[in-house]
Amino acid sequence: MRIGLCALLFFMIAPSPFSILYCVYIMPSIFAMRAGYLEKSSASCYNRKENFWKGGVRLEKIRLAAARCIKGRLQPPCRTCEDVCPVGAFRWGVPHPDLCIECGLCTAVCPAAAVETRLDYAAKLTAVVAADAPSVRLACAKSAPDSMLPCLGFLTRGILWAIASQKEVQLDIGSCRACLPAVHAHLAREAAAVDAALAAAGRAPLRLLDAEPAAREYSRRDFFRRFRDVAKEKFGQGDAAGGAGESAAAGAHDVGPADRMACGAVAGERAGAASAEADRGGPPDAAGMGQDSMPPALTAFSAPAWAFAHGAQPAAVHADLALYSGCNACGFCARLCPHGALAAEIEGEDFVLFFTPQLCTACGLCTARCPKSALRLAASPAAKRWRIPLPRCESCGAPFQSIGASKVCRACMEK
Repeated sequence: MRIGLCALLFFMIAPSPFSILYCVYIMPSIFAMRAGYLEKSSASCYNRKENFWKGGVRLEKIRLAAARCIKGRLQPPCRTCEDVCPVGAFRWGVPHPDLCIECGLCTAVCPAAAVETRLDYAAKLTAVVAADAPSVRLACAKSAPDSMLPCLGFLTRGILWAIASQKEVQLDIGSCRACLPAVHAHLAREAAAVDAALAAAGRAPLRLLDAEPAAREYSRRDFFRRFRDVAKEKFGQGDAAGGAGESAAAGAHDVGPADRMACGAVAGERAGAASAEADRGGPPDAAGMGQDSMPPALTAFSAPAWAFAHGAQPAAVHADLALYSGCNACGFCARLCPHGALAAEIEGEDFVLFFTPQLCTACGLCTARCPKSALRLAASPAAKRWRIPLPRCESCGAPFQSIGASKVCRACMEK
């Protein structure tokens, strides 16, 4: 007995090929497999939590385009979407669709238009502004039932300035105070900036409708009628299915043998179509409506691009840039700009840099990443055109566009 215990203790403590193999290869593999399993499990839980399915159709409210997001390109990182969200739907740069209320504030403040939503803000806003009327009223559906606009949190000072330059604007934010105070504060701040720019241009200010609507008295019958309408709106498919089931049950005693055979054939065809859809990997919807029932794709809304396309002129509501000495004509700033506010081209032996203030969101990407620190934010927005002589190669003397701190052209470097 003692010999067996000593032998067991020896094999457990003394270094052996098996113990070395276990410690070096087997145990790390087990940890790696376990970590992968945990990562896969957490990802599946994450997807189950944040991807909604209604009637077999995936419903996504919001998404962050990682290719356009500039969070990792700035120090400190950009956190505008996290800071502005009133419900905390952004956490550490990751959107949580189950918390999103579609107020549009993240869309308004994102400097790179990286937030994608299922609401087509551009189409709705264009339809409202395109109406043949001397004035335009911007109100959400809660304030004006006939309005085509969702929550007004997506509006920016650039958009308001572009519309106010052509028409009289009535901005109704009375309901926002009680509905979403964060949206009310945002719109009030943007309207004040636009009013200052309009006053500087000698124009009439915005007509701000900030009176909170009076509380409406509902009778008991109206209350239950409204409750029924909301229930139908939220669970319409279930009501429709229930009504169809009741109708089928009510007429079951009138069905004959031929009708039963026909119904069986139709049911078989529907089951076959559903199984074929499942084999293709697509989730069938509850009503069997196919691809036409899928929700619209998520799209990003660029407020500066929309305002610039609708004739916005440079004003105090826009950002400004100043170019100082030291520019080496590398063009890195133009390649970084998310909205194309900076554009560069080569004209002869000169490097020409164009700046469009209507497209600038003051994200700070160009000023932070300029290798020569030649760009600075300024306070006098205007379209600008800078001409910088191209540096000359120290080897051949030809003008070239430098990359970083290089003083030799590419042709000479490849010799």
